[in-house]
Amino acid sequence: MEWFVSYLSDRRQRVIVNGKTSDWKPVTSGVPEGSLLAPLLFSMFINDLPSYMESGCLLYADDVKIFRKITSPADGLLLQRDLSLLSAWSVRWGLTINPAKCKSFTMTLRRAPVQTKYCINSTELDHVSKIRDLGVTLDSKLTFASHVSDIVSRANRALGLLTRSFQVGTSTSKFNRSAVQAAYFANVRSILEYCSVVWAGAASSHTVRVDRVQHKFLIWLLTHTSSGQANSLSYGSLLLHFKIPSLTSRRVQHDLLFLRNILRGKVDSRVLLESFPLHVPPRSTRTVSLFTVPRARVRTEDLGMFCRLSRAMNAFLGSAFNADIFLELLKPRC
Repeated sequence: MEWFVSYLSDRRQRVIVNGKTSDWKPVTSGVPEGSLLAPLLFSMFINDLPSYMESGCLLYADDVKIFRKITSPADGLLLQRDLSLLSAWSVRWGLTINPAKCKSFTMTLRRAPVQTKYCINSTELDHVSKIRDLGVTLDSKLTFASHVSDIVSRANRALGLLTRSFQVGTSTSKFNRSAVQAAYFANVRSILEYCSVVWAGAASSHTVRVDRVQHKFLIWLLTHTSSGQANSLSYGSLLLHFKIPSLTSRRVQHDLLFLRNILRGKVDSRVLLESFPLHVPPRSTRTVSLFTVPRARVRTEDLGMFCRLSRAMNAFLGSAFNADIFLELLKPRC
């Protein structure tokens, strides 16, 4: 404890602008920015916050999400009470909250959801129809249309930069196809696949736009490298020609690997583990399903992570009888 007190005490800071420096001022709060211990110390500082409220509370670094199922105005009042407790907690521990950076967001499939206004420190929170959370854009209906539009736009910009970089001062004969593909995998495909387990259940009209970016890259790669002639410029023909899997098949692989990592404990989450119960039939059947696929009321729920992953793993185990997801290594192809 004394070591930590010494680490955080007697710190000073100043500002340097255009060669001019301000006077040194003492730092009375906070942790050294960029230090290795800063995330751990801050997590310890706010770790007791969920115990102050009845609503659900998720913490990640300096990001806090308070959530509750709202079925009546009374539920909205309970959530507002927890926001008031949050304000009281921040005052007690000297942590200032900026209500302007806080948003109110509702996810529901109801046509007429309960409308409630929420406040922090007497400041009404802006209600938004979509919000970005840890790199994934969530919309109120969980269609992920906005997220797909965002990643496709970013990936197209990255692809344009990549193609221009390789074309400058380089002849087609000097193109190294392996280097170009590695650059595409690192700078473009990584954008298209980030957190795919969360949003891969989007409608096919959205996910097909993701594969179009890769199709565009493969056409460019064929015309700018001496890699022989493909049978056609169709997406499937180019995938076979360059021996690259489609993004659709890779999303399925990511689903399988994610569920396997949950079962192996590599994803340490009791909630997720309990969300994929094993299937124990009352009597012997011809079809063997290891996981129970939850009953879905609507298509959005059926394509969601919990139904989709269980169904995909059952299909995989049905086609690979000797596979043991608890022991064997399942590695995605490049």
